[in-house]
Amino acid sequence: MKVDGKLLSQQKQEKYRNKQQQKLEAAAKLKERNDWLDRHSNFVASIEYNDAIILKELARTDAIAKNETVGEKSIKRPKIEPSPNSQRENFLQELLVYIKPYMDLKENSKEDISINIDSSLEAHINDGIRYFIAEGTETVRMIIEQSCSEKRAEKGLLPIKIHSVFVKPSTFFEDPVNIRQTIMQSFPHCFKQNGIENNQNSLPFHIIVSTEKAMTHAVGFPVARGAMLCGMVPNYSKEWLDAHLEKRIRRKSNIRLLALDNISDTANLGSLIRSCTAFGITAVLLSEDSCDAFYRRCVRVSMGHVLNIMSVRVQSMSAALKDFKERYGIVSYAAVIDKNADMVLETVDRGDINKNWCCVLGNEGNGLRNEVISMCNHTIRIEMDDEVDSLSVGVAGGILLHGLREREKKYEQKLCS
Repeated sequence: MKVDGKLLSQQKQEKYRNKQQQKLEAAAKLKERNDWLDRHSNFVASIEYNDAIILKELARTDAIAKNETVGEKSIKRPKIEPSPNSQRENFLQELLVYIKPYMDLKENSKEDISINIDSSLEAHINDGIRYFIAEGTETVRMIIEQSCSEKRAEKGLLPIKIHSVFVKPSTFFEDPVNIRQTIMQSFPHCFKQNGIENNQNSLPFHIIVSTEKAMTHAVGFPVARGAMLCGMVPNYSKEWLDAHLEKRIRRKSNIRLLALDNISDTANLGSLIRSCTAFGITAVLLSEDSCDAFYRRCVRVSMGHVLNIMSVRVQSMSAALKDFKERYGIVSYAAVIDKNADMVLETVDRGDINKNWCCVLGNEGNGLRNEVISMCNHTIRIEMDDEVDSLSVGVAGGILLHGLREREKKYEQKLCS
């Protein structure tokens, strides 16, 4: 077969032109990224694998950035851009305070807890402030968007205070995720004023753009999700919840509570919290021996919705239920698998559930404690086939929360009764 030399030459030339064009586009994209990073170096830093190694060494000697204070006042943050005469290590030492919360995280471990007392973060802990770690692009995106939402105050929620975002370049700069775009849309005043880019205003948190290899080295396990976030754990007290419930009573708004007695599985807790936000639950009560709602695994399973609902730890669950019954007329429904339960969810008519109610769930293996059941108005169970004796607490909780909300009294019905 005769080869068409002219056609072959044209194909090679076209291939060469396409390759050169791709190189030009890649170079232009890299230049745009680097220029953006340089313009915003007062709150953005970029690190590579060798930097992660140095940061690990600095962390081991408890070298921390100074002049960082946390309290009710705004945080005084050091500018993380290195001066022309500084060494890279000095720059990284300043950066350490923002990246250390992500270092050597325990994957699938009992030590997978929200950060509490840590020598590297003493400046942040003086007022009892704790930190949480969120993972995953959609979770990080949601938290960034929620952190500047004006609707949080209307719902009685505390502001979200982000400490830092740790992200891969592709996740930060490229579609479809493009965390940079989310940040710029959420905090436009930090980037543009009157249509002109503003390089002076600083974000209320720092961004560390890291290669995947550097990110994996810092965290201690392969990072597939591409984005992580460190934030301050909101502190909701029983007094805070009481004030919020009183406001809802004055507004004649529904009160829906979920009380969790000795819940120990973080995945179940995360699933329940996500269900709570889906079904309009007002707040979650946690007994003293329940796990922390801000465990990494719980935050991950909840898809960050742990920040969109009040979670309040109470010293005595039975005492709290009694208090809510007496002060706000809240009717409590204890979830059981006992065939002799007062109520079966599927047979409850619409309008038979009190407008202000609390669903009470117990430990995954042992159920509710007797003293907690005795303080509830009713026991309730889910109708199931005889071959199945129970459901996981996450699944049962979702069914009960939806079922109770669907069957609650409307305010007008309550007035007529």
